[in-house]
Amino acid sequence: MNPNAYPFIFTPIYKDKIWGGRNLARLYGRSLPVGKNIGESWELADLAEGVSVLRNGPAAGRSLTELTRELGRDLLGDAKPMPDGRFPLLLKLLDAEDILSLQVHPDEQAVAEIGPPAALKTECWYILESRQGFVYKGVKPGVTAEAFQGAIERDDPAALCTRFDVAGGDFHFLPAGTVHALGSGVVVAEVQTPSDTTYRVSDWGRGREVHVAMSMRCIRFDLRDGRPPGGDGDVLLTTPYFSVARRTVEANTPLPLPAGRCRAIMITAAAAPVTLSHAGGVEPTVQARNGDTILLPACLTNPRIACAGRAEFLDVTLPE
Repeated sequence: MNPNAYPFIFTPIYKDKIWGGRNLARLYGRSLPVGKNIGESWELADLAEGVSVLRNGPAAGRSLTELTRELGRDLLGDAKPMPDGRFPLLLKLLDAEDILSLQVHPDEQAVAEIGPPAALKTECWYILESRQGFVYKGVKPGVTAEAFQGAIERDDPAALCTRFDVAGGDFHFLPAGTVHALGSGVVVAEVQTPSDTTYRVSDWGRGREVHVAMSMRCIRFDLRDGRPPGGDGDVLLTTPYFSVARRTVEANTPLPLPAGRCRAIMITAAAAPVTLSHAGGVEPTVQARNGDTILLPACLTNPRIACAGRAEFLDVTLPE
C-alpha cells in the first residue's frame, strides 16, 4: 500500500453568499469567518475556484490536486480523473438562510454547444436540516420552452416550476438541465460533478446578473421529477459520475467498508466522535466529528468506521 495513503480530512473552503447564513457553526461547531454569510463549505474540491488542502497526517498541507496526481490509482482505483488530471468529484455543505437563485447547470449536449469554460454539472441534495424549507425542482408537466420564456418575461418563472416541501433526511436528484432553486431555511449536503457552471434564470430581484439566454439553452423540458436512477435499499443514487448511499453505524459496532474503491464519507449525524481505521502503517486511525468529510483512498486495506454512539453518513463512491 502507498505509504502516503490514509483517511484524508481537508480544510473546508468557505464561500460568502448573499443567501448564506451561520448555521454551520450552530450545527457542526464550525469556526466561520467573522461577519460573513457562509452559503457554501467546500468539503472536497479540486477546481480553479477552490482546491482542498489536507489538514491531517504526514501529508498535511498537500493539495487535492497534488494527491490526485501523485497517488493515481492508489487514490482513485479504477475511476478516472478529470481530463486535466483533477479529482473527479465536488462535495459541499450548503446553508440557505435565504432562497438561492432559480438556476440551471449544463448537460453534455449544452456544454458541447456552449464550449469552454462551461462544464457539466449533475448534483444531488441530502437534506440535513429544514426549518419549514422547500426546493424548486424541474418544470411542471406540460410546460414548454415558449411558456417558460413567457413566464421569465413576466418575472414569474417559479410559477411554472415544481415546488417540494422538504424535511431532514429527504433526498433530491438534480440531473444537469434541471431548473432548480434551494429554498430558505435548508441546510444540505451536496454531491456533484466538479463544475461551478451556473446560469441564473432569476435572482428574485436581488440585482445579480441573470443569464436568461444561456439558461434557456440548458433547461431540459422533458425532465420531470428527477427520481434517482439505480436506487436500491441504502443506495440513494447511481450515476455514471458517482454513487450515493445512506448508511448507519451502530454504537460500538465497527462497520467494515468495501476496499478497492475510492469513497468519501460525509458524516450527517453522530452522537460521538467517529473513527476511521485501516490496516496500514500510516495514520491507522483517524478521528472525525459530525459534519466532517473523509476521503478514503482505494488502496486502503480493511477500512472500517466506528463510533461510540450511533452515527449516520453518506457513502459517496466513484464509478468502478
